[in-house]
Amino acid sequence: MQLPPPPNSPPLSPPLPTARAALFLDLDGTLIEIAPRPDAVVVPPHLPDLLARLSDRLGGAVAIVTGRGLDVARALTREPPVAFAAEHGMLIDASLLPGVEIPPMPAPPSPSDSWRNAAQAYAEAEGLLYEPKQHGFVLHFRSQPQKGAAAAAFLQAMAKDSPFQVMPAHAAAELRPKGLDKGSAVRWLMRHAPFAGRQPIFIGDDVTDRFGIQACEELGGTGYLIPDAFPGPAAVHGWLEGIVGRLAA
Repeated sequence: MQLPPPPNSPPLSPPLPTARAALFLDLDGTLIEIAPRPDAVVVPPHLPDLLARLSDRLGGAVAIVTGRGLDVARALTREPPVAFAAEHGMLIDASLLPGVEIPPMPAPPSPSDSWRNAAQAYAEAEGLLYEPKQHGFVLHFRSQPQKGAAAAAFLQAMAKDSPFQVMPAHAAAELRPKGLDKGSAVRWLMRHAPFAGRQPIFIGDDVTDRFGIQACEELGGTGYLIPDAFPGPAAVHGWLEGIVGRLAA
């Protein structure tokens, strides 16, 4: 009989998947460590090559599913040959995968300039960080955690009776369109090659990643959350390296 791990021991890594897996990977907090500011993250130098080798072993069925904007996500990872689902799945891009064409999802609404200006002015007045996105924006309060509830309430009032919603994130509140999340991105990608017909696996660390995990489970796959399945990004990298090594052998 296998004994349970001792209390406070690191989680056991999940089993390595087969060559028929499709991987959906969150970025901040999963592949790279969280930083005090979104623009202060440090990308491990080995990560782009790891993603490229992983994509090669899985026939291109690897996607970065992130709340980041598309251009930022591509730049941070140095444009490996993977698909991207940016802004929580609202922007789908597979242009870095040779020979792959995945159509974009139906275009969601974007907030008005007046909303953007009001949110930016609020952030400046409260000492918060305003992050614009194509289809929404974020108020970051990591440096002012006591102002998080008020920032979320400000956005909730703005989004009332509109096609937008407010979602919590790491020390942040984000306004974005309703009905689109990381789960809808997974479902869309799984309809198209090279993801279609594979077993989807999602790895994340945030409440927004649960939508992606739920979609994978509905499609016959699974998902893992940090810190339940992995203690942090370094352990995720080790697990991904294990997949590459197993499939290479």
